[in-house]
Amino acid sequence: MKTLIVYASVHHQNTEKAAKVIAAELEADLVSVGHVQPGALTVYDLIGFGSGIYGGKFHQATLHFVETLQPLRKKRPLYSLPAV
Repeated sequence: MKTLIVYASVHHQNTEKAAKVIAAELEADLVSVGHVQPGALTVYDLIGFGSGIYGGKFHQATLHFVETLQPLRKKRPLYSLPAV
Protein backbone atom coordinates (compact mmCIF):
# COMPACT_ATOMS: atom_id res chain seq x y z
CA MET A 1 0.00 0.00 0.00
CA LYS A 2 1.52 3.33 -1.08
CA THR A 3 1.25 5.73 1.86
CA LEU A 4 1.81 9.46 2.30
CA ILE A 5 1.97 11.50 5.47
CA VAL A 6 1.35 15.24 5.13
CA TYR A 7 2.32 17.27 8.19
CA ALA A 8 2.57 20.79 9.54
CA SER A 9 5.22 21.33 12.19
CA VAL A 10 6.14 24.65 13.77
CA HIS A 11 7.88 25.85 16.94
CA HIS A 12 9.84 22.83 18.26
CA GLN A 13 9.32 20.51 15.24
CA ASN A 14 7.74 17.82 17.45
CA THR A 15 5.09 16.95 14.85
CA GLU A 16 7.81 16.49 12.24
CA LYS A 17 9.76 14.20 14.60
CA ALA A 18 6.68 12.06 15.22
CA ALA A 19 5.78 12.03 11.50
CA LYS A 20 9.29 10.80 10.61
CA VAL A 21 9.00 7.87 13.02
CA ILE A 22 5.56 6.91 11.70
CA ALA A 23 6.69 7.29 8.08
CA ALA A 24 9.70 5.05 8.71
CA GLU A 25 7.52 2.37 10.30
CA LEU A 26 4.96 2.48 7.47
CA GLU A 27 7.59 2.95 4.74
CA ALA A 28 5.59 6.03 3.79
CA ASP A 29 6.51 9.14 1.89
CA LEU A 30 6.61 12.25 4.06
CA VAL A 31 5.99 15.82 2.96
CA SER A 32 5.34 19.14 4.66
CA VAL A 33 1.91 20.60 3.94
CA GLY A 34 3.60 23.60 2.33
CA HIS A 35 5.33 21.39 -0.24
CA VAL A 36 2.61 18.94 -1.26
CA GLN A 37 0.82 19.24 -4.60
CA PRO A 38 -2.86 18.17 -4.51
CA GLY A 39 -2.56 16.41 -7.88
CA ALA A 40 0.20 14.18 -6.50
CA LEU A 41 -2.19 12.55 -4.03
CA THR A 42 -3.83 10.33 -6.64
CA VAL A 43 -0.96 7.82 -6.57
CA TYR A 44 -1.43 7.06 -2.86
CA ASP A 45 -3.66 4.42 -1.30
CA LEU A 46 -3.50 5.92 2.18
CA ILE A 47 -2.95 9.55 3.16
CA GLY A 48 -2.47 10.66 6.76
CA PHE A 49 -2.37 14.20 8.11
CA GLY A 50 -0.44 15.38 11.15
CA SER A 51 -0.38 18.69 12.92
CA GLY A 52 0.03 20.27 16.29
CA ILE A 53 -3.16 21.44 17.92
CA TYR A 54 -3.81 25.17 18.08
CA GLY A 55 -6.91 26.40 19.87
CA GLY A 56 -8.37 22.90 19.64
CA LYS A 57 -7.82 22.65 15.87
CA PHE A 58 -5.21 21.47 13.39
CA HIS A 59 -2.67 24.02 12.16
CA GLN A 60 -4.28 26.53 9.80
CA ALA A 61 -2.10 25.45 6.84
CA THR A 62 -3.30 21.85 7.21
CA LEU A 63 -6.95 22.88 7.46
CA HIS A 64 -6.64 25.11 4.40
CA PHE A 65 -4.98 22.36 2.36
CA VAL A 66 -7.61 19.76 3.24
CA GLU A 67 -10.48 22.18 2.57
CA THR A 68 -9.19 22.87 -0.94
CA LEU A 69 -8.84 19.20 -1.94
CA GLN A 70 -11.14 17.77 -4.55
CA PRO A 71 -12.59 14.28 -3.94
CA LEU A 72 -10.33 11.56 -5.30
CA ARG A 73 -12.19 9.35 -7.74
CA LYS A 74 -12.12 5.59 -7.30
CA LYS A 75 -10.84 5.99 -3.75
CA ARG A 76 -12.73 5.06 -0.65
CA PRO A 77 -11.94 6.03 2.92
CA LEU A 78 -10.68 3.33 5.26
CA TYR A 79 -12.83 4.99 7.92
CA SER A 80 -14.35 8.37 8.52
CA LEU A 81 -14.34 10.48 11.63
CA PRO A 82 -17.62 11.59 13.20
CA ALA A 83 -18.69 15.16 12.54
CA VAL A 84 -17.69 17.64 15.23
